[in-house]
Amino acid sequence: MRLNHFSFFSLPHRQAYALAWPMILSNISSPLMGMADTAMLGHLDSSLYLGSVAIGTNVLAFLFWMFNFLRMSTTSFVGRAMGANDHATLLVQLGQSLLMACSLGVILLLAQGVILPFALQLMAPNTKIAALAREYLQIRLFAAPAVFVTFVLMGFFIGLQNARVPLVITFVANGLNIGLDFVFIVLNDWASAGAAWASLCAEWSACLLAVAFAWRPLKALLNKHPALSLTMLFRLQDWRNLARLNGDLLVRTSLLLLVFNFFTAQSGHLGPEILAANAILMQLVLLQSFGLDGYAHAVEAMGAKALGGRDLHRFFAACAASTFAAIALALAVTLFFAIGKQPLIAMFTDLPGVADTVMQYYGWLLFIPLVSVWTYLLDGIFIGSGHTQLMRNAMLVCVFCGFVPLWFFTRGYENHGLWLSFTTFNFLRGASLAIAFYTLTARHKWF
Repeated sequence: MRLNHFSFFSLPHRQAYALAWPMILSNISSPLMGMADTAMLGHLDSSLYLGSVAIGTNVLAFLFWMFNFLRMSTTSFVGRAMGANDHATLLVQLGQSLLMACSLGVILLLAQGVILPFALQLMAPNTKIAALAREYLQIRLFAAPAVFVTFVLMGFFIGLQNARVPLVITFVANGLNIGLDFVFIVLNDWASAGAAWASLCAEWSACLLAVAFAWRPLKALLNKHPALSLTMLFRLQDWRNLARLNGDLLVRTSLLLLVFNFFTAQSGHLGPEILAANAILMQLVLLQSFGLDGYAHAVEAMGAKALGGRDLHRFFAACAASTFAAIALALAVTLFFAIGKQPLIAMFTDLPGVADTVMQYYGWLLFIPLVSVWTYLLDGIFIGSGHTQLMRNAMLVCVFCGFVPLWFFTRGYENHGLWLSFTTFNFLRGASLAIAFYTLTARHKWF
């Protein structure tokens, strides 16, 4: 099967759009938690609060989003199980994923005494920023079990091709976070600690809401399979399959987050104003990535179900429809960043030194959507198909043969060198996965 066998108008554009638009809105609202913190702290009288939250959120990105494989693997096996009409396996693997999520959340919470000193020593050379970041992290880490369970249940809904429930959950949680940010930071003057308490309340609220929404479809599936028992959650073969899938995604996600945290750490070594400016720019990078990920989630769910039903034609059609839409969206995001330069910067900070520094490096932001759209889209395709080993290997090559050497040789250009390395890294991720896509297609290895 080749992609050029399709005509543009025969592609499932409506289905892709129906899945993508709620995920785009949901994903765009996700960085609003960080953007709300950044915007409100950016208007305080010191850049230390903004820098501490930048450090804290990046440490949490590594600690929390390192386990985002729970969401990705759940979407993959739920989508393929639905395509194969194998609801029993879906329930067993979902139960195992929830058990894993709760266990990992408790372990991370208990291990903070070892993790935090190491992370802050690595990422926060300024002692004042380090102290504020530690306080922020100690509060936020109590959300770990809730965040991980929410990852699994979000993956469950996306795998069912129900994108509207994640939208509702995310909007409610982020709306609560922004409201509490205003109360804790602006009204109560809790500064960075207020940002942490607001996020903690929002994350537990999201978890409880996700459980409430999941109860009905899970009950319906359980009623169809009354023979299922809790002992089946401990079947060794199912754990092996889950461990393989999650292990590949863990390595891939950890390396990706390592690059983001390395970026922030190097920003800190270039000075407080560079750190604050890059924190603002990175919030916009995350905004565009979460938006463009909407069609990645769409192709993830559609592709998984098609391959589960062994329908290669439908799989390639889903890939093609999502690609056309994602490219158009990337162009629109680039135009938005170009037109909205001044108001976007003013929204985040009124500190003259920080605003001038953001302006100096803003040009890099315009390249990111056009370079990164291929990465997000292909990530979705490979997650849905379950070919996670290829994703892991591609990430290893891009980090250690791309990002690290390029950063080393461009250190003399300081922050411009850092942004060049980051932009090239995203390009290499897309290129490597495109080669893998072509290889699997040419060799008929998708099944």
